[in-house]
Amino acid sequence: MSENVIAGKYANCVRTGFRAALEYRANFFMSLAGAVAPVVIQTALWIVLYGDDPSASFFGFTFPQMVAYTVIAQLVSRLVRTGFEYDVNWEIRSGSLDRYLVKPIGYFGYRLFSFVGDKMVQTVFMGLFLAAAVVVLTVALGFTATFASVSLFVLALLVAFVLNFLIFWCVALVGFWLTEIGYLFEAVRIVIIAASGGVLPLAVFGPRISGVLALLPFRFTIQFPTEILSSRVAPGDVLPSFALALFWILALALVGQAVWARGIRRFAAVGS
Repeated sequence: MSENVIAGKYANCVRTGFRAALEYRANFFMSLAGAVAPVVIQTALWIVLYGDDPSASFFGFTFPQMVAYTVIAQLVSRLVRTGFEYDVNWEIRSGSLDRYLVKPIGYFGYRLFSFVGDKMVQTVFMGLFLAAAVVVLTVALGFTATFASVSLFVLALLVAFVLNFLIFWCVALVGFWLTEIGYLFEAVRIVIIAASGGVLPLAVFGPRISGVLALLPFRFTIQFPTEILSSRVAPGDVLPSFALALFWILALALVGQAVWARGIRRFAAVGS
């Protein structure tokens, strides 16, 4: 099969995800609206904790820095959020996965490029919201975003997309052994959001726990892009952080491949 034919098939997958995002755009906007409540609640909490002292600092964050982190982290968490794992589980459980096994395209590739197409639409809208949020934060709180931080943020966001996809791809493949795992998905999502700094900065867990969490892949899905945009990552830590994130991408891809190979053998043996 020629490279052009293969590229065309994956391009069709991207278009499939793109069309799905347009059809279900209301879900995205509802999800975005759902990010407002946590921001309001957390901001009210920080107003109480910081009080009227402009020099107050908690966990290494001043009040403007903490509010900026809260807003950006919530937007990033909504942007990198997945949903394909439910489709994977249904196709395994219903037996419809077998129709993909005879197609001249890998199921992993189909899911990945459909996810890319879906995120293309969301990224446009989210980019506008994020740009507006940065403008408001700049005017209201003196937040600054440099050209370098924005450029690195785009790269970090790309890494976050891939990592979050791989994490939930591995979780979705548990469906080969468990039938009803919808609650598992949500439980895992809550744990991952907390461990990625999506609720509060990891510094709130203390130096020992946050040091461990900093080595895991979850931080790179929310906190790392947020801190990159906020210029809170030391220049000497940027390259090692990206290197660690790439290590986790490779590791999760290998784990996913191993679980898929074992699961698909079980799927074929059991039948559907």
